[in-house]
Amino acid sequence: MITAKVSDYRSHLSSFHKRVISDHDLLLISGQDGNVVILPEDDYENLIETIYILRDKTTMKSLEETRKNVLDSDYSGHNVGEVFSDVMDS
Repeated sequence: MITAKVSDYRSHLSSFHKRVISDHDLLLISGQDGNVVILPEDDYENLIETIYILRDKTTMKSLEETRKNVLDSDYSGHNVGEVFSDVMDS
């Protein structure tokens, strides 16, 4: 996590912005009134989606059942050819 004071952030806004985007790093801006965290938009969207999934009891139950079924079986998955056979054959 990158940290900066508000004054440093103001002075170097463009470089902080580029670094957060390119490195997918969080930026903590500290100020007298409190702190703010800045993160890339796609990371934010991923967090929101994760929270949404974790709050959905039906989805979580389905994921846990699938996980349990995979762990309790000899399931070895599919290869790319099997998964995309309908697309690859055409």
